[in-house]
Formats: sequence, C-alpha cells, structure tokens
Amino acid sequence: MTEQDYIQMLRAEYKKMLLSKETTAMELNMSVTTLDRLRKKGELKSKKVSGQIMFSIAEVAKYLVA
Repeated sequence: MTEQDYIQMLRAEYKKMLLSKETTAMELNMSVTTLDRLRKKGELKSKKVSGQIMFSIAEVAKYLVA
C-alpha cells in the first residue's frame, strides 16, 4: 500500500484530519507508551490541540509506509 492509499483509508474510516494518541496507537498496533517514545524521539510528529497531543493522518500514513 502507498502512503496515499493509507491516507484515503484513514480519512474514510475516521472522517477527521487528526487522530488522538489512543487512536493512533491502535492504528499502529502499539501501546500509547511506545507512541510517546517515538514522538519524543521525533520519529512521529504531533500537534498539540486544546491541550491534547494529536497526530495528522498524513503523518500516520507516512510512518506506516516507512
């Protein structure tokens, strides 16, 4: 699957542009703790929205393809 395929699939499933930490961890099949480690190491970029850590669908798709 290409990055664009993952983006389309995730947008169709969630109908959002940003995913919560919990949803992102579930999509990547990892724990929230592991996701936090990747975020802190800079391997997965995040945004802070209203005090919550969020991940863009494009960033999740990029990680899935890598």
